[in-house]
Amino acid sequence: AMLTQQWPTAITQDPSCAGKNFRIPASAHPNVEKQGKIFRQSSMLRLWKERHVVVTGDSFMFWYTSPQDQVPEDVIALKKATGVRRDDGYGRSNAFIITTKGAVMPFSAASEAEMEAWLRVIGKGIVRATTTEWDETSDRLEEQQGQE
Repeated sequence: AMLTQQWPTAITQDPSCAGKNFRIPASAHPNVEKQGKIFRQSSMLRLWKERHVVVTGDSFMFWYTSPQDQVPEDVIALKKATGVRRDDGYGRSNAFIITTKGAVMPFSAASEAEMEAWLRVIGKGIVRATTTEWDETSDRLEEQQGQE
């Protein structure tokens, strides 16, 4: 069976993604910030589907149907995102959205704690991707404040 992969045009047409191999198995990412289950709302039928998601240190979100998948069904470049925030307008608990210039992508996490964790990781990925020089000290400051 031929596997035809329809990547979102935002990814495939982005010069910074040129030549980057996105056909990475779910279990083979070297630089994982967070991975786990998220529900994603489909754009056409508005159905909620459970997906295995991997957010990488180079600010990409890889979407798989299961952790055993060899190829992602979708990839989101977080530098294309304008924000991530909680949004209760979707009739689902622990819902949040990633916004881009032309779209809103609704998601839902398994619990409030999981949602908070995803918001942190995705937010950090967006900041890292959109600022030219990521400041490591802000990380350390957050950790120190967390310890008080």
